[in-house]
Formats: sequence, structure tokens, C-alpha cells
Amino acid sequence: MPKGSTTPYGSISAPQEEHDTSTAINSSLSSSTVRFGTPEALEHVRKLTDVGAMTRLLRECIAYQRALDLELDTILSQRSDVDKQLSNLHKSTELLEIVKADSDHMLSNVRSTCDLADQVRGKVRQLDLAQSRVNDTLLRIDAIVERGNCIDGVKKALQTEDFESAAKNIQTFLQIDAKYRDSGSDQRELLLA
Repeated sequence: MPKGSTTPYGSISAPQEEHDTSTAINSSLSSSTVRFGTPEALEHVRKLTDVGAMTRLLRECIAYQRALDLELDTILSQRSDVDKQLSNLHKSTELLEIVKADSDHMLSNVRSTCDLADQVRGKVRQLDLAQSRVNDTLLRIDAIVERGNCIDGVKKALQTEDFESAAKNIQTFLQIDAKYRDSGSDQRELLLA
């Protein structure tokens, strides 16, 4: 209500601050002998027989009513701010729903990327194992070729009676043979023959 407004209970002035309203209500309640709005207050009013007590209670009731009017005015004056904040919250809710939808989509993308990475990792492991086997096979083939060269070297060295060279070729053959014992058994038999 504007400053200096009148109500059916008398004239009131608008509060300067919300604190003034709370103070007015508290002072009305603390100075009152009756708690208005309770069944006990109604019972108390019915038992009154003294005109002076009735008048005093009426004044207290009017003061209480004015304080309630002031508090109601304060609350109603804040309504536009509350409506604005509520509107902002509604907009924020819409924005959060958009963000949630985007984050759900991003989560789906991350999951599919993770699944793809797991598949790629499995393929890389298979390729690594295959590469390891190929490298091992190539080393074994090189060892077989080298042992064959040693056998040829031993044969040539024995034909020319170069025993020192033959011994070196045999030593190289035995080193290779010790490393790859499970392959080239026919070459071992050929060297021993």
C-alpha cells in the first residue's frame, strides 16, 4: 500500500524496510495478552465482560491486523522480483535440459568410441602376436640358412684341409644350434655325418 493509506481498521504508513514489518508484528505479539488466530483467543474474547478490556483487546487486534497488512504489503511488493526469479529458474531449467541432452549424446559418443577402441586394441594385440611369430620365424629361417652356410664352410674347409676354418664354422653352427635346438635336426645329422 502507498504511504498514508487507509484500511477499514484505520490509517497506516508503508514500512521503510522488511525489518520494520517484522518488528511491528513482534511488538504487537509481545505486547498482546492474546495470541490472535488461535482457538484460545476466540475463547478468551467470548469470556470478556469488561468494556475496558474489550477496548484494549480491540486496539491490540487492530494493531495486529495493521502489522499483518504491512507484512502482506511487503510480501506482495516482492512478488515481481519472485516472478522474475521464477522465470529465470524456468529458463535455467530449459537450458539444463538442453545441456543434459547434449551430455547424454556426448556420453553415447564416448561409449561408442570406447567400444571401438577396445576392438582396435584387440586387433592390435592380434597383429602384435602375428608380427612376433613372423619375426621368430624369420630368425629361425636365418638360423637355418646360417647353419647351412656353416655346413658348406666346414665341407670346403675339410676339402682344402683348413681345419682351423672348419673348427670356426662348427663352433658357429653349434652356437646357432644351441639357440634354435628345436629346428634344423636334419642339418645337425648332416654335420655329424
